[in-house]
Amino acid sequence: MEYAQEYSKKEKAVRILAGVFVGSVIYFLHTIWLIPIINDVVSRPHCFEWLDFNLADYFWYLVMVGVPLFAFTMSWILIPRGIAGIRERRFPPKAVKVYRPTKVKTGFLAWLISAMHLLIPFVFLILAAWGYLQAAHFPTFNKQALDLNLCIKDSTH
Repeated sequence: MEYAQEYSKKEKAVRILAGVFVGSVIYFLHTIWLIPIINDVVSRPHCFEWLDFNLADYFWYLVMVGVPLFAFTMSWILIPRGIAGIRERRFPPKAVKVYRPTKVKTGFLAWLISAMHLLIPFVFLILAAWGYLQAAHFPTFNKQALDLNLCIKDSTH
């Protein structure tokens, strides 16, 4: 039975520490900066404009297209590994190192795992295309019913 090439202990430590650091920075920025912005936009979308587009007009496009496209940007890194796995008919491919002893899978199982690596980003793209077609049919915000006083910045915050 063939095993995939493993990272050395030093490589593992560096990669894990780098991942923890990057993850901590992302978590911190998400908690301090992004969550308040998202809550603000959701509570009063008619108050925000970006490049002269009012977010109330394009709210459903943000949800139905923006979220799947963001998920695609997080999953696109699976594509090269999936292509290499199908091309080499083994998984993980030869150029891929692993963190723990991993048996190399061949045959149909390797093809199936590689195909899943390609399918996940593809599903996000299809979902974004479907969302683009559906977003126009969702109800729009009635701007006359929205309170414009919410758009005034409160100096106490």
